[in-house]
Amino acid sequence: MQHATWNAIESSSVAMGVYRSYRKLLPPSARALLRWLAMPRWNAAAALVRHRAANTVLSGPFKGMHLSLTPVSNRNLLGYLLGTQEAELHDVVRRVIARGYPRIINVGAADGYYAIGFLQQMPRTKVTAFEGADEHHAGLMQAAALNGVTARFALKGFCHPNDLGAELAELEGPTLVLADIEGGELDVLDPAKVARLSDVDILVETHDAFVPNCTAKLIVRFSRSHNIEQIVARPRSLADFPAAIIPELSKFMPRTAVELMNERRTGTQMWLYLTAKRQPDVKAVRVVERLDSDRGCL
Repeated sequence: MQHATWNAIESSSVAMGVYRSYRKLLPPSARALLRWLAMPRWNAAAALVRHRAANTVLSGPFKGMHLSLTPVSNRNLLGYLLGTQEAELHDVVRRVIARGYPRIINVGAADGYYAIGFLQQMPRTKVTAFEGADEHHAGLMQAAALNGVTARFALKGFCHPNDLGAELAELEGPTLVLADIEGGELDVLDPAKVARLSDVDILVETHDAFVPNCTAKLIVRFSRSHNIEQIVARPRSLADFPAAIIPELSKFMPRTAVELMNERRTGTQMWLYLTAKRQPDVKAVRVVERLDSDRGCL
């Protein structure tokens, strides 16, 4: 469904009531047929993207990663397959990869775009992913297996502040906490509850649409301990589309190609990349690791 159509439905209580009844009464096969009849151009373009991608990211910093998306994501969030999802973060993602964090803790892993993507690009990194929605777990584990990173991937359920604190308590060396938890970031990313947050880097998607002034409050909270970079979402354009891979859409259906990259946001999306001013001594950590390795050879 196109984003504008969904917004129109969501803004009307009557339309939402009809939509809920439609989903309840009709089986998935019937709904799929109706979607094709109502929006043939959109669905044909989306089907071409899914066919060309074959569950693999087509462009961007995670190009070549194998995905196992939920049916909803596979239908509505084609930016994952196109590699354009959250394109505003591509520069930050490349910097994260270059930094080579030994550990990443992903709170709110969803379909695993970042958790598995970073594992694919960072062969020395281990990722612990928290995901409270059980329907994502099978896909996350399948994506880890498809990309050959299962040994470096740990999956857990809902993340409370004490769960994050336990993960951080024994960590040494540079660590990244990556959070996308639909407004829960103010509760979980709190150094008063999780003291080690003052010493680690954080990449967080903020949700002012759900929690007013969330971004500003986090900036104030971490201003003393971190350098703060704020990233603001921008509209997609045809230049963002991987035209070299799917030239048919960019040439003959340019407006649809742009709409396929729509991320279905509410309000203006923002992110914060917080880099800790006080960093662990990674050289010392590597010396300890090397000594431990040498002992194992004795």
